[in-house]
Amino acid sequence: MKPIIPIIASLALAALAFSASTPRTWSPADARWPAPTRPPAGAPNVLIVLWDDVGFGQFGCFGAPLSTPTVDRLAAGGLRYTNFHVNPVCSPTRAALLTGRNAHAVGVGHIGEYANGARNNLGGPHLEAGTIADYLRARGYATAAFGKWHLSPMSELNDAANSAYWPTGRGFDHFYGFMGGDMNQFAPEIFSDRERVKPRPTRPGGTEPYFMDADLCDRTLAFIAQHRATAPERPFFTYLSLGAGHAPHHAPPDLLEKWRGKFDDGWDAYREKTLARQIKLGLMPPGTKLPPANPGVKPWAGLTPEERRVFARYQECFAACMEAADRELGRVIDWLEQNGVLRDTLILLLSDNGASPEGGPEGIWNEMRLFAANKPGVFSGGATRLEQLGGPLTYPTYPIGWTQAGSTPFRRTKGTTHEGGVRVPLIAHWPARITDAGGLRGQFHHVVDLLPTILETASISAPQDFGGRKQLPLAGGSLAYTWPRENAAAPTRRAAQYFEIHGHRAIWEKGWKAVTFHDSGQSYAGDHWELYDLDTDPTESRDLAREQPGKLDALLATWEREAQVHDVYPLDDRRAGPRDMIRPHWNGERTRTTYVPPVSGLHKFTALERRHRSMTITARLASSGDGAILAHGGRFSGYALFVQSGRAVFHYNYAGEQRTTVTATTSLPAGACTVVAEFTLTPDGGADIVLRIDGREVARGHAPEAMTGNISHETLDIGCDLYTPVSEAYVSPFVFQGKIVDVTVETAPAP
Repeated sequence: MKPIIPIIASLALAALAFSASTPRTWSPADARWPAPTRPPAGAPNVLIVLWDDVGFGQFGCFGAPLSTPTVDRLAAGGLRYTNFHVNPVCSPTRAALLTGRNAHAVGVGHIGEYANGARNNLGGPHLEAGTIADYLRARGYATAAFGKWHLSPMSELNDAANSAYWPTGRGFDHFYGFMGGDMNQFAPEIFSDRERVKPRPTRPGGTEPYFMDADLCDRTLAFIAQHRATAPERPFFTYLSLGAGHAPHHAPPDLLEKWRGKFDDGWDAYREKTLARQIKLGLMPPGTKLPPANPGVKPWAGLTPEERRVFARYQECFAACMEAADRELGRVIDWLEQNGVLRDTLILLLSDNGASPEGGPEGIWNEMRLFAANKPGVFSGGATRLEQLGGPLTYPTYPIGWTQAGSTPFRRTKGTTHEGGVRVPLIAHWPARITDAGGLRGQFHHVVDLLPTILETASISAPQDFGGRKQLPLAGGSLAYTWPRENAAAPTRRAAQYFEIHGHRAIWEKGWKAVTFHDSGQSYAGDHWELYDLDTDPTESRDLAREQPGKLDALLATWEREAQVHDVYPLDDRRAGPRDMIRPHWNGERTRTTYVPPVSGLHKFTALERRHRSMTITARLASSGDGAILAHGGRFSGYALFVQSGRAVFHYNYAGEQRTTVTATTSLPAGACTVVAEFTLTPDGGADIVLRIDGREVARGHAPEAMTGNISHETLDIGCDLYTPVSEAYVSPFVFQGKIVDVTVETAPAP
């Protein structure tokens, strides 16, 4: 037993030591708040407004017979660029815009759906390419993105993925918008940051019918207003990427009605009148001639009266779609002006590529007719749905005659490297710095120049390292040198710029352009290169390749140099084929998945691969009830296994045009049971459908055609059908009233 006195002494010493080390209490001298990060004095707010698929001749201030007063107002108070270029399709332009590097160099040589695994085409920007949001946020800006993203690899569009390729992982504090290439304006799949927003029939806080571009502008306004209320000393960077004018060309009823009969004179008259206005406005030089019609475009005078009536209606939908988005954007601009913010805000407004040809020669009432079967231009279906076009029961896009008119006065369209695919409107508006209101600028510039422009205006340098990663060099240069009135005619500071998509290639250098339209599957060596002096021939009407072979050779040498520097190789000219619509299988080669509730809202490319494959759906139910068991897609294409009036039903919706319904002859048992739907492809291009309950066949049918491309733009859901209904026999979300144990889907191996 230890002596007691030494123990007491030890305790006393410990108490004294504890007393000596007791922390003192807080005093004002202890307050040492970290200094907030602030950009240099005079850094502006920045608002980028990105339109989708809007050609050079589709804003009023660029000569169009369309109503875009908000865009026109910004042009009247700022500068219009008449020689501004982007990439031929949307995602590469968006990647170049946000990173200031060329699209191939950052891994976005095409849209994510066409990614092929090469370093230049991975579906999302390399992490070594920081975004303008990254750089501005690091220097104290508040950042937010609204609308279309389309810069995430398809494999990353699920809850299990990290945020590296989502807006919130690329420098944006907040995101509210959609992740894919286009969206239903009346029933969109919207994410707030990374959480899916429940579909709603009205706009937030109101009774007006829901319309996506209105919602995006509501959210943009709310962000800016709340930012100004809480942190007015910090500038903001807002990226607003509208749904218009990409298909579907949706619009509110009042605007659809307004445009009735306004395009009855046709697309040839549109081109002629638009070019005349462009010359009068100074956008095109006097004497500019329209080039020959694009391949496949028929003269308006050669169409039948019925064709004219239907085709004019498609353009009415587009005009209404454009005016609807412009009207909503006007509320944002009004707020900035009324609250004294507009003067100190740099606004850059542009389109991501030229007008879209995806409607084919006849237009398409339902864009999924193009993707689900991958047979563009077979027929439009618009004649039997004329009064519905532009509304929630259609998903329309116009014929290529209007595409050509929309890119007036240039040749070809989106998806090509001729001027009609890559020259678009750009408006720069900043009253504090841009004082040549209504001015025109003709210097050649490219979308990679916008990030350097923004950094220069904020007096911020692009970092060489960011987030622990060495940054790729910027490819662009600021266009702010063009803003002073005395520099209106200054020579461009751009030296050269390449373009590439689907093997179509072009190179611009010092006013000259070499360009080739490549036939998929043919030898690149056999391509015919055209040569144009764009300074005197902006519409690419006079091919000088034979007259000046030395100039062509010099440009091709420049092409080769730029292609090597910016990682353009390897080229990939594969186009959409029946079994090659989306090249990779984002789920690998898995052929079996079991979904256990609650599961809904799976992205179209994270759901198990089903394109051009037989499949079996096996649903184990603990109890029965009406509602959707599994739904993949919606009103415009898809399939669903559901229960209605106690009976199992399988519905196959082929692009909204061929609907096959197979209904069980007997009701489901009240208790546990297993429901199986077998979908087996047949040699005639269709599929046999068999329904079984607890192993017993209860119905059989045949779908005359099976989808070979995308199943749908909408999600795969278990126990409900979000957004729009696959079958018109029910109303979404049609929640299952029984209890699902699990649903297993098995597909055949890749054909």
